[in-house]
Amino acid sequence: MFCQDWRFRPKDYREFARLTEAELRAAPHMRGSPRVHAAVAGCVGWPNEVNNPQHRLRITEAPKILMLHSLHDPANHYAWATNVHRQTRKTTVLLPYEGAGHSVYGRSDCTRDAVDDYLTELKAPSAGSRCTPAAKN
Repeated sequence: MFCQDWRFRPKDYREFARLTEAELRAAPHMRGSPRVHAAVAGCVGWPNEVNNPQHRLRITEAPKILMLHSLHDPANHYAWATNVHRQTRKTTVLLPYEGAGHSVYGRSDCTRDAVDDYLTELKAPSAGSRCTPAAKN
């Protein structure tokens, strides 16, 4: 799936290794992402044609779509979520979780209730809503 969605195709292992080295030099404390490295390595040598390349989003018919995203997600930057929301503002509601973590559903009562309400009643939070981090016990 990754290879059909992204125009990122190292032609051989040598190019893949150079890209990985450049990534580690640019952000040495991050140490790369094993999941992404594995996905990219799986695309080495594939043809350059991509079935579903990146494009501006155009959602024309859908109920309000609930988007949740952590402000401090270590895997996906919050700016990605705001970019998707900006492109789909008429059909999405972005609910930021003001804490850290990659998955958001069980982070607080606020996030869990928002998802449960959306899935059971198609009720989305109002624009501008936010979920604060749960207090640590």
